[in-house]
Formats: sequence, structure tokens, C-alpha cells
Amino acid sequence: MAKASLAQLTALAGLLDEHDPAGAVGLVPLLETPQAILAAAAIASAPRVTRLQIGEADLSAELGITPGDQELLFVRSSVVLASAAAGIEPPAAAVTTDFRDLDALRRSTLALKRLGFRGRACIHPAQIPVVHDVFTPTAEEIATARDLITRFETAGGGVCLDARGRMVDLAVIREARRTLSLAPHTQ
Repeated sequence: MAKASLAQLTALAGLLDEHDPAGAVGLVPLLETPQAILAAAAIASAPRVTRLQIGEADLSAELGITPGDQELLFVRSSVVLASAAAGIEPPAAAVTTDFRDLDALRRSTLALKRLGFRGRACIHPAQIPVVHDVFTPTAEEIATARDLITRFETAGGGVCLDARGRMVDLAVIREARRTLSLAPHTQ
């Protein structure tokens, strides 16, 4: 939903409730205004919202900034935080309009993944394999996640050590489970 506001989302959720009482249809609002960014926590908690996305081009124009690697860091971090606080899926990163520079796409997508984004909108088919590759766990990440969960369960759900002797607690296990949820179907 472009140019989303809390009032629009609430109204749309009400209309959807009339035709989809089971709640099968979710909403992914596009935060493109300063007002939407400041209301990100409330928007993330609105009915039917499943994840957030930032409309960086429109937002940058409204803010009068030239987007680069750091100019939207606060905005991006705020949207990741709002999503986590509301218990919805991590946000999807914004599109990049330079669909020919796939190396730059990979670098920026990796940076956004480190920041907490778990997907990215694409505007050209050439971008899809790069984004898919970045957000799909590697075989090593999958094996590590499985090992952590096994160690944790063997310890009876208490604190345990990983293969390198570092402490593993519930927060680490939550991330391991998230990694496995993103993994391709494997045995």
C-alpha cells in the first residue's frame, strides 16, 4: 500500500474484515512520508500488517536528501525496530533503480540484511537471483543452526556452548530457528 498512513490502514483493514473475516489477506504498507516513518511503530501494529517497507525515493525527495549508504540509516533502523516491537516479519528493503549494477545490489542488500531486513523489492528480473542468494542461508549457516538447536535441546533448553565454546542462550536459538525457516526445504 503506497503512501500508507495509520488512518488508511485502519480503514482498509475494516473493509477487508467484511469480505475476509478469517484475515487471510495481509497488508504491507509502503512508508514514503516523514509522518509514516514517525508513526512506524503504530503502523506496524495496525490490523493485518504483516511487514513494512520503506519507499526510499519518495521519502528522500520529501526530506530533501540525496540517498547514499548512511543518509537513511536512522530511518531504516527505526523501521526494523518498529517491526520487531510489533512482532511482524522483518521489513523488506527498498528497490534500487540501477538494475544493471548487480555487484552494487549485492553489497547494499548484504548491508541491509546485517541491519535486519529480510527481503528486498526488485524492479527488474535480473535482480531476483542476487536478492534470493543474499537472503537464502548457506549450507554452512544451515548446518550451524541445526547444531546449535541440537546442543540447546540436548541441554534441556538451558544455556549451552556452541562448537567454538561460546555461550548459547535463547536469543541465539531464536536466530538459529529463523535461519532454518529461511532455508530451502532440505532433509
